Amino acid sequence: MNISSKALAKLSKNYFNKTLTDLISERIIIEAKRELYMTNKTVKEIAYELGYDDEHYFSRFFKTNADVSPQIYRETVGFGKMQA
Repeated sequence: MNISSKALAKLSKNYFNKTLTDLISERIIIEAKRELYMTNKTVKEIAYELGYDDEHYFSRFFKTNADVSPQIYRETVGFGKMQA
């Protein structure tokens, strides 16, 4: 992009009113929700695909950002509900 990380962070904050970390976290949660909703992959598989080696850390990250655990999300919204 030929721009410094500081300049990119400033543009992000000005344009989206969010930090780069916030934007990346939002994107990870969107992708995780999509995977939980559309597939029957395990939480461990989804975590690994999204770059997390520890599924428990991913679950805590998901719960912090989505206000519900990945398993509860799947059971109430996702693929798990379709199977019931």
